[in-house]
Amino acid sequence: MNRETVFEEIAVKVAGHDLAVVDYLFDEDLLDGLCNSILAKVEAGSMKMAGTGNRNYHQVNDAVRNDRIEWLSGDTQEANEKKFLQIIGELSEYLNRTCYAGIRSNEFHYACFEKGAFYKRHLDRFKNDDARKLSVITYLNKNWKPEYGGELAVYLGEKVQKVMPVFGTTVVFRSHILEHEVLPATQHRLSITGWLR
Repeated sequence: MNRETVFEEIAVKVAGHDLAVVDYLFDEDLLDGLCNSILAKVEAGSMKMAGTGNRNYHQVNDAVRNDRIEWLSGDTQEANEKKFLQIIGELSEYLNRTCYAGIRSNEFHYACFEKGAFYKRHLDRFKNDDARKLSVITYLNKNWKPEYGGELAVYLGEKVQKVMPVFGTTVVFRSHILEHEVLPATQHRLSITGWLR
């Protein structure tokens, strides 16, 4: 599928429903490379326990979330990360051009939810910083089965939409509007997660 067609699908769904779930944003070779990168980081033990809040408000509270993360550097020299960030940049430009989104930057990290890990219901915007406009999650879990759990639960008013963390699925939603949570899984659950600001 043409990438701009996927960009348009995301734009239409976010504009209409605050949420888009797509399966074709990144090609399989790129996803494989990113998956290998995060698996190497998990094996090396280099990922740090994630926290909540920012700057002076940052705290680690494993009753709220207990995943491990490693931030991508904006000037990364790793080919797959560069390609990923390039496509994210193209998506941002498209949303700015067609939806007047006002996106100026992004921030992304690898995330590993180990067996049983979770992130309680929350919004993706800080109390002291309203820069985050859209949350973007791309899943890197090969051969994921429904019985493994680990869904992203997105709260749409009275309705809850659950998204399985299947390899290659990308979720885009409004950071300040949609509360969501990560449900526990019986397997390691891997993704690249970030924000368009």
